[in-house]
Amino acid sequence: MKAMIMTAGSGTRLRPLTLERAKPTVPLMGKPLIALILKKLRTMGISEFRLNLHTLPESIREAVRSFPEIASNVSFSYEPTILGTGGGLSRNEPFFSEDTFVMVNGDIVFDFDIRPAIDFHVDNGALATLALYPQSAPFTYTPIRFDSNHIIRSFPRLEDHTPYGEPAYVFTGITVLSHDIFKFIRTGVFSDIVAEAYVPAIEKGLKICGYPVTGYWNDIGTPSRYLSTQRDLFQRCAISSSKILSKGASVMEPELIGPNVSIQAGCVIEEDCVIEDAMLWENCLVRKGSIIRHCILGKNMVAGGHFKNLVMTTNGEVSID
Repeated sequence: MKAMIMTAGSGTRLRPLTLERAKPTVPLMGKPLIALILKKLRTMGISEFRLNLHTLPESIREAVRSFPEIASNVSFSYEPTILGTGGGLSRNEPFFSEDTFVMVNGDIVFDFDIRPAIDFHVDNGALATLALYPQSAPFTYTPIRFDSNHIIRSFPRLEDHTPYGEPAYVFTGITVLSHDIFKFIRTGVFSDIVAEAYVPAIEKGLKICGYPVTGYWNDIGTPSRYLSTQRDLFQRCAISSSKILSKGASVMEPELIGPNVSIQAGCVIEEDCVIEDAMLWENCLVRKGSIIRHCILGKNMVAGGHFKNLVMTTNGEVSID
């Protein structure tokens, strides 16, 4: 089976970190996020991948190349002008020779099996089946509901906070699609797949379905969610030290580091430094006696002093909620 991974977005909410590299390549648990996604999908029988590119495309190519065991099964589609979910998919129609394939957002972390959703999709003759994760009002994400037959009847706005009837779900960013979806999407222009394909398909009586999933799911759209995902993964992976120190990092007193800390290659942490609930990207220098809590340091940052609730990069800094 083949998959389209949507990796062309600009990652606006994660800036200034995404001024350095594309969002799907940010490090998580010592590896680029895109590598985690590709490896997870491979365990479910998906063997070929197409990634669309636009923002900082070379950072994505480089991240994939760094994992040769998966790179040979990955190809790319560069978009000089960003085309959206529908347009980016439509541009790659020739890649999808089979009737059923998967489309996945490149900024999510998940730990559930999508094979039951694929089987459901095929068995029910759906045009699209969205993997959905439960959420409660007031909603952080646009609430999606389906009926007793798992059919989605409409796509409401986020402002629809009324908790009525059946449970509400958040779209996980994972969709199983049938090849007929391409009949609804224009080629070569920006297109939102919900407005251009799903809504018209519902109006024609075609099946746009929702399949509930259980397990872990999160997106890393903001610095706060990025850090919370790292905390979640430390807990789920049962790493007793709750820290990942790259072999290429120099940490003078590792006993002062943690919990929930990842330090990438090339970093130098001098004496008497306390670092908690933080991420340090490559080649950071933390001066002697510094305290860093609930922070993300971008590549090549130099930090000396006490810092809390900050994203700090060479392109500027922002507060973390």
